[in-house]
Amino acid sequence: MIPIFRKTRKKMADNNKPVKYMRYAIGEIILVVIGILIALQINTWNQQRIQNKEEQSALINLKQDFEYNYKTLDSILAETKINIETQFLILNHTGNKPKPKTEFEFNTSLNLLTDVNEFFPRNGYLDDLVNSGSLGIIKNQKLRNKLSSWNPVFEYIKAREIRVQISTDKVSIMIIKRGSWLNADAASTEETVKNNVFPKSGFDIDNRNLLNELEFENNTENTIYQNDNLIESHKKGLKLIAQILELLEQEIKQ
Repeated sequence: MIPIFRKTRKKMADNNKPVKYMRYAIGEIILVVIGILIALQINTWNQQRIQNKEEQSALINLKQDFEYNYKTLDSILAETKINIETQFLILNHTGNKPKPKTEFEFNTSLNLLTDVNEFFPRNGYLDDLVNSGSLGIIKNQKLRNKLSSWNPVFEYIKAREIRVQISTDKVSIMIIKRGSWLNADAASTEETVKNNVFPKSGFDIDNRNLLNELEFENNTENTIYQNDNLIESHKKGLKLIAQILELLEQEIKQ
């Protein structure tokens, strides 16, 4: 194009046609500018297409993780409610109140008293986005804010689990000192216990005697209290997950 432009310029100069030459030159400049703008726009479109594809992939992966998290946490909440109900039954037999008819019946409840339902979510993909500074790939500001709120809520749940664990550990210590884990495990449904054939205790001991101790009653009540706080943290987590899933669904459909 440059050689042609030079020939045309020379011809116009030779013919003493400066006005036509200027028009031609300006036209050439405009065409070059338009070409550059088109190239830039195409490049922008390509980058936008790549970013949209990456965002959709991120949204789908996050949706899968948080669907799993919701299902898992909802199940744990239900199990914790059952634990509380069982623990209340234990309080109906403490002190001077009537005792369970059999030790086996009490041991079934005793196992649930020392049970802690822990939540292990899928946070890997979200953590990768946050740690790599790639969370900004998600355009929806509200969704980004909700995702950023997840780890603090998860840490709150784990903190409540620790409180429950501390309380149940006190019950476990009482069983170790004044009861029989072998007797308690005879009523356990845990896989670890079921996969091992434990012998009967060599001591003449009945775990129902724990019901006569004020310390046991207090530890049971405190475990209920801590489990109830844990449930509240579960509800908070489920509410946030539901909000995240709703926003993810909206962005995926767009």
